[in-house]
Amino acid sequence: MKALLAPLLPVLVLATSLQAWDLQNERFTQPSPDLGPAEVVEIQLAALQANDRPVPGTGIAQTWIFAHPGNKRVTGPLPRFARMMETPAYRLLLNHRSHTVRPVGEPSDGMANFMVRVVRPNGDAWEYAWRVERVEGGDLDGCWMTTAVSSPQPGESSI
Repeated sequence: MKALLAPLLPVLVLATSLQAWDLQNERFTQPSPDLGPAEVVEIQLAALQANDRPVPGTGIAQTWIFAHPGNKRVTGPLPRFARMMETPAYRLLLNHRSHTVRPVGEPSDGMANFMVRVVRPNGDAWEYAWRVERVEGGDLDGCWMTTAVSSPQPGESSI
């Protein structure tokens, strides 16, 4: 029974921790056309780096706020997104020690690509391809939001 509950624990903690928080809370940075594509990636990575402050899962929630509406249709509502972030591929982003963001080419056609390198507390490094796109129409018109994050690839260790 304990083994069956273990995968649900992070989601339950996230839901309980954020229950009193409104995702429109001023503590969360909200999408804005004034934010550039690199700023959006940096907001998400800084949030994931401090995932459990001030409450567990805050970084996951901040990251989800900047998920493109098309991406949210695939990843689902926040609890489902949180489960995805706890999988081995994306768990590496949680509470990482440091990160760097490098643009890949110039933004074009409302799309920008980045190579993201995260260093884990143990010194292991991982790289992700990160894509943001500009939303067209609706309340988020002109906002840059994440549409894709690749599976991680081992990077050069920092130790």
